[in-house]
Amino acid sequence: MPQKPEIPSFLTYGINTKTDDIGFVHVENVMDRKSLHNGHVPAHRHEQIFQLCFWTDGSGTYVIEDRLIEFQAPMFVFIPARVVHGFSVSSGSDAIVFSLASSYTDTDPLFKSIAARTPLVLAGPEQPKPTPLMLTLMQAGYERYRIAPETSQSVIRGLAIAILGEALSLTRSARVPDESAAAVRIRSLIEEHFRDAWSITDYARALGQTPYQINTTTQAAFGQSLKRLIIERRLLESKRLLAFTIRPIEAIAAEVGIPDPAYFSRFFHTFSGLSPREWRRQWAENTKDSLLTGIPDNTPA
Repeated sequence: MPQKPEIPSFLTYGINTKTDDIGFVHVENVMDRKSLHNGHVPAHRHEQIFQLCFWTDGSGTYVIEDRLIEFQAPMFVFIPARVVHGFSVSSGSDAIVFSLASSYTDTDPLFKSIAARTPLVLAGPEQPKPTPLMLTLMQAGYERYRIAPETSQSVIRGLAIAILGEALSLTRSARVPDESAAAVRIRSLIEEHFRDAWSITDYARALGQTPYQINTTTQAAFGQSLKRLIIERRLLESKRLLAFTIRPIEAIAAEVGIPDPAYFSRFFHTFSGLSPREWRRQWAENTKDSLLTGIPDNTPA
């Protein structure tokens, strides 16, 4: 069995998922944990929660999966569960962060939608800027939680729905469709088996469909074939491991279900335009910040 990725996973930053109990919601300022990170948070993920983050002051660099984002406050960021992210910010920077358990909001149509599974950044000038209403709601949630955290869960949940709805209205239609039950199941199966040598027939059999039916479903739900969805999930995991771990290429190839390193290199080049070593080297040159990536400066190519 291949080793699991070495990317840290937390509930709230710096606290192991096995020991931290934040309940259903948690609200804080980023710099409340300054003693842990001093404004430099290496890449990590949250398996069970999503976050809404409004940067009110400062500037810095965000990493979200394979994206590097230079920003100046104000900026709003929505991070779904399991998305790898980190940041390095200047002195004087701060943000309000809502952390909510996925299970606490999964009955709401907005958070069940495809949009809520995709990171969202509002920072301008290429993206819309967050609105004053979003800041007002984030500040209200922070004050409510600070005064009475034990009775704030429903309030923060409602504010989070309103804030994300406002954010989505700036970038796309406010009417975001729910994923069908079949689409949710397909997404779950891909997450469970993208490392395995499953064929389209295997996925179809698990869903009780024909290969034609499952591809029709994925095209309708995601605008892509099942094969392409599996490719993109493998590519994303490859980039995560190249960027945020020091594993050799051969180990990464095995981890994503392509045990032949030569074939993995061809696969990666075909869909990214660079070889794995070239991509890793370029990423390291672009970040130039081991605190952000969590990788030492002498990382092997």
